[in-house]
Amino acid sequence: QAPPSTPRFRSSGLGASAVMAPKIYTMLISQPARAVSWACTYEGTVVEEVQIMPGKDTQTEEYRAQNPIGAVPRLVEEDGFVLNESHAIMCYFGDKFKWKLYPEDAKVRARIHQYMNWHHSNTRRITIALFAPVMRPDMPLPKEMCDAYRKEITGSRGILSTIERFLSSSTWLCGERPTIADLSCYCEIGQCLDKYTGLFGINRIDLSVYPKILQWLGECEKLDGYEKSHALLTKMAPGIKSKASKLAAKL
Repeated sequence: QAPPSTPRFRSSGLGASAVMAPKIYTMLISQPARAVSWACTYEGTVVEEVQIMPGKDTQTEEYRAQNPIGAVPRLVEEDGFVLNESHAIMCYFGDKFKWKLYPEDAKVRARIHQYMNWHHSNTRRITIALFAPVMRPDMPLPKEMCDAYRKEITGSRGILSTIERFLSSSTWLCGERPTIADLSCYCEIGQCLDKYTGLFGINRIDLSVYPKILQWLGECEKLDGYEKSHALLTKMAPGIKSKASKLAAKL
């Protein structure tokens, strides 16, 4: 798919520039892609969002020749610099544009990196166990693995319990101000709320036993860029919820 000739959005924080806006190859139903889009809007960073299809466009020889990681989001800058992985992109932009969501304080950054390293083999499993089986039939996942991940979500020392403990000592995951860690985490958890896909309810996961998480979710939803980054999910949510309910009925 050819990229559009003009940026898909320009946040009000920055004016027009002679330098071409960086391109983000994306699909906003993707949790990592949604986090990058949200962060850019929050910070007023001008980007051109090029919508492509994960699992199809990302597997072409042309796409993989740029970077071996065949996934979204992908950053491509005017000088040819290419970067995959949402956390890498947000940290790079945070450094380059001095994002408030990526403070220069070394200890805060250490906590951000701590969460992000943990995220990949923990919070991300919420999507793998609940969302991927519904929306990514091109990624067949062993039932035994998904069942094990579901148990990890709500275990006494599991994913949601750990996040609840993170939030018991501070308002946000990494301190008293929101960071890119919060946006990344929300995009995995928030999508499962009843107002979107209802995947927690369908899978009998009760968030009411995690009051800190519920409070934090509400605070995240007040951040600039939330509604724009979640517009596609909002549009697709009824269909996803219906598909998920039918799949659950077969189990």
